[in-house]
Amino acid sequence: MSPKNWIRTAATVALVVFAASACGQDDPPLTKGTPVPSPKAGAQQENALPRHEPSANAPALDQIKYNLERRVLAMGGMIDRPTSSTCDTGKVSDQPQTFTCTVSYLGVKVPFRVETKGGSFMVQYTATPTKGGVITREGVQARAWKEYGVYGGKTRDSLRCDEVPTVRLVPVDKPSGYRCYVGEGGLAGTYDVIVGSNGMMRLH
Repeated sequence: MSPKNWIRTAATVALVVFAASACGQDDPPLTKGTPVPSPKAGAQQENALPRHEPSANAPALDQIKYNLERRVLAMGGMIDRPTSSTCDTGKVSDQPQTFTCTVSYLGVKVPFRVETKGGSFMVQYTATPTKGGVITREGVQARAWKEYGVYGGKTRDSLRCDEVPTVRLVPVDKPSGYRCYVGEGGLAGTYDVIVGSNGMMRLH
């Protein structure tokens, strides 16, 4: 189900950390993936924002585009890189509409189907990714480190992830096909990387 949004001011998209649970294992995690390095300082910024934040009185379409860019940033793991967006309509009217907006991030385009319900004071809308969400290598490694590397010791030293491309589209709200592994310690297990349609990345 796609998330509903109400525009009055620019909405806040939170990157929520979920408690991870181990999935079924086949080969030992210590033999899979590659070691996860400590992330570069400032690589992952939980408050990363698109560069062009609209004012509270900006047109509804500008606010929708901004919010979608924030969702894509969150999908990619909050790796602060430039975003841009276009829509196939010039404005949001007070009547219900359906249109497409496309966010560009790291050379990948993430299209959304946007449906508004109309209204002159406050516009309610849903935005659904139509070709998947975006995943980044840097974002997955940063998320894995934040979830498990911070524990130090055997958990940190045995932390590994599949070789994720620099950036690519993956299915949303289901396993992306990429996993991270903790080989030793109380958190030992295999964890799927999942990108949410609402702009969250989690390991589960």
